[in-house]
Amino acid sequence: MLCQKCNGKGIIEVEKTCEICNGTGKAKSFDPKIVNLTEDQIRLFMKGICGVCSGKGKIKIIEICRNCSGSGKVKRCQICGRETDQELCPECRKKPYVFKLKNSCGIEEIRIGKLYLGTVSSITDIGAFVNLNKRLRGLLRKHPGLREGDEVVVKITNIGVNGEIDLSTAEIDGYNIVEISKDIEVTPISSIPKLIGKTVKIRGLVTHIKETAIAKILTLTDGTGSVNCTVFDDVDVRSEDVVEVIGTIRRNSIDALEVEKLLGQDAYEIRKRIENEIEKACEPEFKGFLVKNEILEKLKDEMIAVARELKKAVYKSRPIIIRHHWDADGTCGGVALEIALQNLVERIHRDKEAKYYLVKRKVSRAPFYELEDLVRDLDESLEDAERYGDKIPLVVLVDNGSGKEDLPAVQHFLLFGADVITIDHHFPDKEVDKYLLYHINPYRVGGDSNITSGILCVEIARMLCDVDLKNLAAISVVGDRSNAEEYIALCEMSKDELKDVALAIEYEGFYLRFKSASTIVHEILGFGRKDRQKKLVDLLSGYAKKAIEEQVKVGMENVKIQLLPNGVALAAFDVENYSRKFEFPPPGKLTGEIHDRLKQNYPRIVTIGFGPDFAVIRSEGVNLDIPKIVNELRKEVNACVDGGGHLVVGSIKFVQGKKKDVLSKLAAKISEL
Repeated sequence: MLCQKCNGKGIIEVEKTCEICNGTGKAKSFDPKIVNLTEDQIRLFMKGICGVCSGKGKIKIIEICRNCSGSGKVKRCQICGRETDQELCPECRKKPYVFKLKNSCGIEEIRIGKLYLGTVSSITDIGAFVNLNKRLRGLLRKHPGLREGDEVVVKITNIGVNGEIDLSTAEIDGYNIVEISKDIEVTPISSIPKLIGKTVKIRGLVTHIKETAIAKILTLTDGTGSVNCTVFDDVDVRSEDVVEVIGTIRRNSIDALEVEKLLGQDAYEIRKRIENEIEKACEPEFKGFLVKNEILEKLKDEMIAVARELKKAVYKSRPIIIRHHWDADGTCGGVALEIALQNLVERIHRDKEAKYYLVKRKVSRAPFYELEDLVRDLDESLEDAERYGDKIPLVVLVDNGSGKEDLPAVQHFLLFGADVITIDHHFPDKEVDKYLLYHINPYRVGGDSNITSGILCVEIARMLCDVDLKNLAAISVVGDRSNAEEYIALCEMSKDELKDVALAIEYEGFYLRFKSASTIVHEILGFGRKDRQKKLVDLLSGYAKKAIEEQVKVGMENVKIQLLPNGVALAAFDVENYSRKFEFPPPGKLTGEIHDRLKQNYPRIVTIGFGPDFAVIRSEGVNLDIPKIVNELRKEVNACVDGGGHLVVGSIKFVQGKKKDVLSKLAAKISEL
């Protein structure tokens, strides 16, 4: 317990009479050889005032607290709670008592002649074996009437050279039980890797609990690091409890001998210290952006705040769900965060499995966080919370999450305690901001979609750990047709090679459907074997190019082009009837490829690829505002119109029976540009 005389400081402030002025506060003269004086003190002496005590006659000095010898802590009598220098105070030692050894105690904690409480473990021909705790047992040669499982008070009569403990029975009634634990100093978790095989005491916050058939695995953090503690006893501990653990250090964990839940002032002080340590440890390392960019500078503070929030989640064992769009830009952004966060988890938790349940990258087929994805994420999170005591996750939406269509899913997750962060470069809806913890989007600071989601995620990932991710930024730029050429210049690959990687990612992602397949995706992006990456990219991009050329050839024969009065060429393509269903390229990709070929002949063109209940829009040289058009169509046509995207690239959904009305209204609006 804390020493009450010094309040746990180990020092006390004592007021004494000033020896220079003998308590008068005045001085007519002084000896500079005896007293080292400052200029201010000399001025006081010149005015006839004692400069040592400033005329008060008293001075305050700091002394080591004699009650606790400067440690700030004193022992507490285990029976009455008074301060004492031993297990019991003098008064309680006069009454009958026996010691009960906790599991952390070894042979060094027992003394010959003292009484201990034990349990008979077995009866043999040579005597009864008595367990003093899980680590110690002794032999009681005379055991009249004892049976296995009986609790008995024994006296230590001898301790052999090899650790054999001889016992005798003790006749004692009305005794108090004094529990003894191993008396060792608290060790910071960050020091544990150097102490393998040692018995240590740690105090920390329980951030995660996993139950197995034979044990509980507690994840503890003390702000300096995190460690798993394997507990074989039945302990009443929950997530967010402050506990003290004494145990033996194994390679990546601690085998707990004792676990005690701390309450009251002790728990408060430890929790407060841990929070302060985590705050310091979670300050991101910002070393500047990869390129100089005015928009990134405007987003810097909020990006640093996001990095800080992600670090806190890792330190506190809060699961992080990264939901990204399946295209090259979204995948590069999601993978950048995944790699950085997994490296951070490995460094902090020193548990190879932790990165798989703390960092989960998932794919969104739709360009927004749709309810189908939300239900999967929410159900899994609630199940993990119930089974393992996991916290409700921090959700990061990448390359989506800025539009009104994201709101139903976001609001749903918020009801269950989640926090949602959006990192996107699509045109944002202001309504979304009130539901997001942070919203990183270049449009919000006067930028546009050329700062891709992949760029934003790579820059944030660099604040989390030191890892080379610049290739991911370049792939996202090429894949999303951004003009951020500075990132391509940083990359070791040529622009054609980057295009092949982006195409390979989209081809593989299309057939992976809802699976993240991190191992395969990491291989394609260059985080596996370099020789295999080249062959894999060539193979997949070759398949993709062949599939695109075959379908574009059909599409170009069936696209209809109309020159509008305002000089804009309107190209319409029936995706439903002139492309293969459920095969690569999907409608959006195919419409984009057809548009790229048409814009070579038409400098101002809008290409619409339409199906039974959707329309994909691509434009060039036209001042288009797709979110605005969607809002107008929603008011003018009763067709459940929805959609969005970038200002000049996007998609629209509607009910099938109103297709003709929606498309004719859309064409009319384009003719008015």
